[in-house]
Amino acid sequence: MKQDQLFQQMRWRLACWYTGAIGVVLVILGAGVYEAIVHAHRITIKQELKTVAGTVHDSLQPVLKIPGKLSAEAIYFLPNLCLANTDCMLPDNSPDRRMGAMQQGQYYLQLYTLSRSLVALAGIKPEGLPQSQQEIIADRTKNRYIQTSLILQTEDGRDWGYLQIGRSLKDFDDYLRMVGLILLLGVPLAVIMIAGIAWWLARLAMQPVYQSYQQIQQFTGDAAHELRTPLAAIRATIESVLMLPNLQEREARETLQKIERQNQRLSDLVADLLMLSRMDWQLSLNSQQQLKQEAVCLQDLVSDIAEELASLALASSITLGAEIRVRDRLEVMGNAEQLYRLVSNLVINGIQYTSPGGVVMLRLERDANYALIHVEDNGVGISPEEKAQIFDRFYRVNKARSKNRGGFGLGLSIAGAIAQVHQGAIAVESQLGQGSTFTIRLPANGSNRSKN
Repeated sequence: MKQDQLFQQMRWRLACWYTGAIGVVLVILGAGVYEAIVHAHRITIKQELKTVAGTVHDSLQPVLKIPGKLSAEAIYFLPNLCLANTDCMLPDNSPDRRMGAMQQGQYYLQLYTLSRSLVALAGIKPEGLPQSQQEIIADRTKNRYIQTSLILQTEDGRDWGYLQIGRSLKDFDDYLRMVGLILLLGVPLAVIMIAGIAWWLARLAMQPVYQSYQQIQQFTGDAAHELRTPLAAIRATIESVLMLPNLQEREARETLQKIERQNQRLSDLVADLLMLSRMDWQLSLNSQQQLKQEAVCLQDLVSDIAEELASLALASSITLGAEIRVRDRLEVMGNAEQLYRLVSNLVINGIQYTSPGGVVMLRLERDANYALIHVEDNGVGISPEEKAQIFDRFYRVNKARSKNRGGFGLGLSIAGAIAQVHQGAIAVESQLGQGSTFTIRLPANGSNRSKN
């Protein structure tokens, strides 16, 4: 329970880190997008205002005669013109207006004398708009405007006064408010969605770690259990000897022999564990470069194993045979010692689980680009429930059906790891009470080896 809580807390932390990191990126990105939109629209509006002001300036200047005075042509030229302290000169629907931009309901025009006295107004008429030279100003209702000023001259080159043109920013501000609202609502919603995805991804990320942790715990517990047995036997032997008043030479030798056997058992277990650890390291690197590479002839390997394990099979009243179905020399690239261990482990396993009078057969054949080594026995067989676990470390098939109860349950685990390191695989077919067939599949020398 504590382990589950620990991994749950780690999952929460990972999810929070994912969400926080991506949330910060989204906020920065949202602020950047908002600022980019503001900048782009500001430049567009400034360019538009500059164009309109230049057009009005170039159109008015040729019809100005007297400084500070508007000619009749200039008055007729401007839309919605109102002279200072007078009513508007022309109605809004006059067909003679030529300044189209001024009639769009967004611009205002103000004409000033050189002494900054207002001469006339045109376009929209903001309420309470202060007389100011600032670029951005606001009227009484808080609507913002952007404006620019230009010097006007008469047709004979004298300074006439100033032209001030402004544009309403209401549509611009409304658009920015909408964009800001979308970002303010969208970013939290996106963060919530990211939090859900992060929670799911954290579970995926923690799952192999959790499984590895459980495997390490199980492996550690099993290893401790296997180590405890010979250590307890050694301790019991020593204590029983120490309790004897007189120790004869024969008894001392027997005691040392028992301790030697248990020590050998411990040495074998430690050697197997070191080999499995080395295999795990090589598999984690996912590379063949860590192996001592050499061409291994499988005909010689199978023959040597059959010859060397013949005495073990004979001692168990079992017939061990070898059948080579390949005429040409069949080689694989790999480590000869490990490949020997791979095949011999399966043969020894077959001998251990075969009753006296049974047969264990080694067969070598080739299938396309792969070498196949079959280890077949007519022993006790494996149940479907146990078949999925036989390659687990420290797992042993029901000892009640095994005539040899030795070993640590690491033989098949080591065999499976060696096969994987050599980019191969082991398959098993078995029926309870009828025997088992283990098939080793290895890439043959000269074939295109797959990259795992």
